[in-house]
Amino acid sequence: MPGNFLYYVSGMIQSEAILHAKSLINETSSLPEAWKSRIISTVGQANIKLIRMDQRGIAAERHEDFAEALILIEGKLQLEIEDHLIDMASGDYYVIPRGKTHRVLPGSYGTLLLIDADPAIS
Repeated sequence: MPGNFLYYVSGMIQSEAILHAKSLINETSSLPEAWKSRIISTVGQANIKLIRMDQRGIAAERHEDFAEALILIEGKLQLEIEDHLIDMASGDYYVIPRGKTHRVLPGSYGTLLLIDADPAIS
């Protein structure tokens, strides 16, 4: 069956059409508002979120129960973690350890992929 694959679910074999790959950059341009994330998938207990950044930055936040991975698809991001600055360019990633206060500084822009825990599952 070209274009389909089989998978096993609860004692039954089912068929599902293979989806086409999507462009993160195109998906980001369809986001209605900067800094409003869209969950594009989940893996285990983690949310994979897509964010369109504008130059405003975001206020400091802290996550006691989980680390947070930032993957900069395109653009520039300046991250402050407890008075330490991290400069990120397209293709860079950084994992913010749990319990660390962090914020994105003004002037950051582009497409960000963020992976964090689902609070409902954590």
